Amino acid sequence: MKLIELPALPIAFLRRTGPYGPENRALVERLKRLARDADLLDAGSVIFCAAWDDPACTPPEVCRYDACLVLRLAARLPDTCSGYLPDGRYVCFTVPHTPEALSEIYGTAVRTVGCCGLSADPSRPMLEAYPLSLVQRGRCQFYVPVL
Repeated sequence: MKLIELPALPIAFLRRTGPYGPENRALVERLKRLARDADLLDAGSVIFCAAWDDPACTPPEVCRYDACLVLRLAARLPDTCSGYLPDGRYVCFTVPHTPEALSEIYGTAVRTVGCCGLSADPSRPMLEAYPLSLVQRGRCQFYVPVL
């Protein structure tokens, strides 16, 4: 676990609205296909996933989930939206790249951050990060926005 300052990264993204679950993985796979077709997916690529809503207090049918590709230089990705990841302070956890580990960290990360004397920022999304160098080692990152 480490505290980092994340800059506002330029992204191409696809959004899904609805209950969090297996459909989110399909959205990421669609983004990866588009990126491969546009020759924008390589060893330096980073995919972020943004869970904008807390399913404990948001109706499942309006939960928002974005699959995002960090863009380099002036790159554009057809058939996607463009924008920036929200910048600011985040607590970053490196976890196994498994559905079980991600499910567990979603359930415990905010409590862990609170135990360290920090407060989660509900105005920014929780982020999953998939840098290829980590994914190849069976790991990924989870970011909790903090005030």
